[in-house]
Order: sequence, then C-alpha cells, then structure tokens
Amino acid sequence: MPTVEPQSELIPDPSAIAAVVAQLVEGTWPGSDAERENLFERVPFKSGERLNQGIEGSSTTSFALVTELPGISFASWSTYNGKFMSINLHAYSFPEAESRTTRLGHDAVCGILTDLYGQPTRLLSNEEVPPSTWKVNGREIDLHFFNRRNSSLMLSVSDSELAAATDAEAAHDSNPSVRIEPSH
Repeated sequence: MPTVEPQSELIPDPSAIAAVVAQLVEGTWPGSDAERENLFERVPFKSGERLNQGIEGSSTTSFALVTELPGISFASWSTYNGKFMSINLHAYSFPEAESRTTRLGHDAVCGILTDLYGQPTRLLSNEEVPPSTWKVNGREIDLHFFNRRNSSLMLSVSDSELAAATDAEAAHDSNPSVRIEPSH
C-alpha cells in the first residue's frame, strides 16, 4: 500500500482520506460479510444502523458507517443483493456555497489520488468541477465536489461490477423499456 504523507491543516488531512482509499482498493475486495468485517477492523470502520428501512423490493441496502477519521460529516456503506458494494464518505462539509476549504480539500484529495492512480476520467458536465472517476483493481473511485447551496466533498469507493449492476437496475426501473442483459 502506498505511503501518503500529511499535506495540510485541512480536517481530515487529504492524505488520511487517500490512505483510506488505498486500503479499500488494494488487495481483494470482500466477498463475504466476515471479510467485510475484517476490512472494517483494519481501516477502522464500524457498521451502524440500516439507513433505508422500509424500502421494499430494493436490491440495495445502506448502513451508517462510523469512522475514527476526524472531519467526516457523513459516512455509509452499501450492499447489492447482499454483497458488499461500496463505501461513501462526505468531508469538508459547510452550510454555505462556494466554501474555499471544501475546494482546497477537493483539489488536494484529487491531486493525491491522481498521483497514486493516474488521471481520472471526467464525464462532461455542466458543473464547474466535474466528478472524477478512477478505475483501480476492479474498484471505482468517484470524487464529487458540491458547492452550489452547501459545500461538500463526496468520495465513493465501489466494486465496479456491483455498481454497474445497480446503475443498470436503476436505469431499468426508471425506463422499463431498457433491457438488462445478464453478464456471463
């Protein structure tokens, strides 16, 4: 796993966020609940209560996530059909638009992830700072910068195949004429 040195006075330190990402993308992605629990002990994370109680028929289940990383305003983890799919973290969150700290945090985290994993893919977007995506070791790292009404950085690390299945299911649910072809 790459070593990341502290970069700034930002809380959390961008290098600490990058270190969590490195722990999630290096090695084998958990294939069982016991393996996910072992990963959570190493990071360290603790699973919290289920977040989407009462949503019937959903293939995705989300849970609160507790982390010792200071400055995380919200964290969760998700499953798809019972398989561990993703971790989601929000940092540098402020109840104001155009937070300079949020922008500095985003740029620092994006820079470290680019140094570690190469140039991200950026889909065309009408946003000033388009989302960044890295594909690493069967994982997808997504970094979003929000700054219109509130400011926040959202970081997700997902199993690429399970995330694609979730997206396909969501597209199918919103447009029943879309046909989903199973992978072989």
